[in-house]
Amino acid sequence: MRISLLALVTAPIFLASIAQAKIQMVRGEIDGAHYAIARELGVDWNRSLLLIAHGYRPESAPLVADLFPDQVAYATLLNEGWILAKTSYRRNGIIVADAITDLDNLHELITEDFGPPARSIIEGDSMGGTIATHLMEREDSRYQGAVAVGAALDLRESNGASGVTLAPLRPLLFMSNRSEILGPKAYIAEADIPRDSPSLRPVLFRIDRDGHVNVNQAERLTALRALNLWLDRGRGALPRNQPFDATQHPQTQSSLAMFDEDNRGLTTKVSHVSAIYGNVWLDIQPTDLERIGFNPGLWAQLIVNDQTYRVRYGKDFSSVERGQWVIFPNADGFFWLSRNWGNAAETADLELGDSVRLRRFTPQD
Repeated sequence: MRISLLALVTAPIFLASIAQAKIQMVRGEIDGAHYAIARELGVDWNRSLLLIAHGYRPESAPLVADLFPDQVAYATLLNEGWILAKTSYRRNGIIVADAITDLDNLHELITEDFGPPARSIIEGDSMGGTIATHLMEREDSRYQGAVAVGAALDLRESNGASGVTLAPLRPLLFMSNRSEILGPKAYIAEADIPRDSPSLRPVLFRIDRDGHVNVNQAERLTALRALNLWLDRGRGALPRNQPFDATQHPQTQSSLAMFDEDNRGLTTKVSHVSAIYGNVWLDIQPTDLERIGFNPGLWAQLIVNDQTYRVRYGKDFSSVERGQWVIFPNADGFFWLSRNWGNAAETADLELGDSVRLRRFTPQD
């Protein structure tokens, strides 16, 4: 009987125990780059390290090592004894070479403070996926493998340097949404793989939805599990047919919304705020908006801190004009509240745990 990869690499996630876990966070700065290191207290380190390479950030954005250990993929690894770490890099903008140095510096710090890892892997999104790819192409073998999500493989620094070489030396797993899959496909097809090392040809996981880095926590965890399976058992343990469909639809969650008596509005909480772009994650499900009659394409009232705004139920940021408010589902089945080319959290003075009210317009509105 053939066991599917998803069944093999996705271990049970015990959300209750994860929610109660106590996480130790260590923060600091190296050569101008801020870092955050997370480990779960009471769990022995399994000598495995995940370094996270973030994507492009505007030069005007703050330098933030925004590590979120409560996200399910990361919380699961922490619960298993991993150390997770992230660096802001020393500057924002298009940065590759210096970002690699900042990741190496963080790896060295962790080695000095906790001891040498037996396994170090890189996970990178967008520009971070390009950085992860570079790290798999260089001779230095301190990182044993990488997951590159939505890798921007055509990215170049302003001096034109830092292009990928198409010559991976260690396991590299690409995960891409269907709208951005051509770049990773081309890389894999053109990769310079020695005939005596066929196991070095990268693997491609396809996510059957559009968007950029539009993957959910279950899919991210599956990719990380698959990379570790590759390192443990060889590339032959992964599917031969490429790209592999790693799509996982989010499970319907219990509603956390409180509904108005007339069922024309609801109140919910902010469960996540992006420190870089100010996008806000709301604890609501599609059925919650359906219940109050707020359907895709419509506008509603957004009431926050005694201020009222107009918000549209869209598909992504581009569903509204620059500066307008939009709410749209994310890959994990919840909703982002955002402003197109604006900072939602800053505009409405929103923080983690704040209440947000949505109210369907009445005819007199």
